[in-house]
Amino acid sequence: MHIPVLPEKSLELWTSSDKDKRIKPGIYIDATFGGGGHSNYLLNKFPRNKEIVVVGIEWDKEQYQKLNVQYQKLIKEKKLFLFYDNYANLNKIVSSFQNKKQLPIRGVLFDFGFSTDQLEMTRGFSFKEPKALLDMRFNRENNGLTAGKILNTWPEEWLITIFKEYGEERYARRAAEAILNSRKNGKQLNTVGELLTILERILISPYRRQKIHYATRIFQALRMAVNNEKENIFQGLASARDILAEEGRLVAISFHSGEDRIVKNFFRRESRDCLCPPEIPVCRCGHQKTLNILTKKPIRPSVAEITINPNSRNARLRAAEKIQN
Repeated sequence: MHIPVLPEKSLELWTSSDKDKRIKPGIYIDATFGGGGHSNYLLNKFPRNKEIVVVGIEWDKEQYQKLNVQYQKLIKEKKLFLFYDNYANLNKIVSSFQNKKQLPIRGVLFDFGFSTDQLEMTRGFSFKEPKALLDMRFNRENNGLTAGKILNTWPEEWLITIFKEYGEERYARRAAEAILNSRKNGKQLNTVGELLTILERILISPYRRQKIHYATRIFQALRMAVNNEKENIFQGLASARDILAEEGRLVAISFHSGEDRIVKNFFRRESRDCLCPPEIPVCRCGHQKTLNILTKKPIRPSVAEITINPNSRNARLRAAEKIQN
């Protein structure tokens, strides 16, 4: 079963409270529904509160179909509304939602990690499935770009760029050269095992004393490129800022420094009134502050949580609150 990361802290920051410490009625959006862990945690905490509605967004069609069965009771009770879409389209999703009670949007939560179900779907996400095809699409109905297509067709410099920018792989050039050499010898990379064989020869030695698997950063980079994650994260955060009610909460849980940097920079930008360079004495950009940062530093899971849920070990939670414009 999928275990939500930092459940208590996520709930505390995701759900704003009134002066009497009661949860404010409204819509709480789980923008990366996954296994539904965080939403389930919220709804179980307030089972009789009819003024709390969760809107869940899931981009993976197979996952979405499973969720409609799994959460059928909550859906029938109209406590949960599921949408098959990408969180980058938050504005469109909210505008299509039949909000008959005119409830304000109190919180938006992003959890950029995998659900357990996705790791078991043999799409090339996991090292434990060497026979799995190098797909890595969260949504197989997207533009058809797969990890295999990137590895077998993209120029060397493009591979180096995504390995560096998305994976922060210090041996990006070495990895790209090995992949190109394999391609020159007429070998296509189709499965996880075939890619691991190439990466093992060049990366296992420098990664021997490190805590992560030698292929982690390359796989991360490929997944981000396939799913356009960098652009989607930024667009999702910007849309969440726009749709939140005053004092609404924006919570983001990241699992590697690339994701966390996007969130951190977005929060910093939106917590400032002016973005002009210091040498310009009078503001010309006209930018207005929209958020108050609630977490000066990212919140990390405790040792106890990591022991119970090892997948939480790299989690970093940041939160901000919408202010009145």
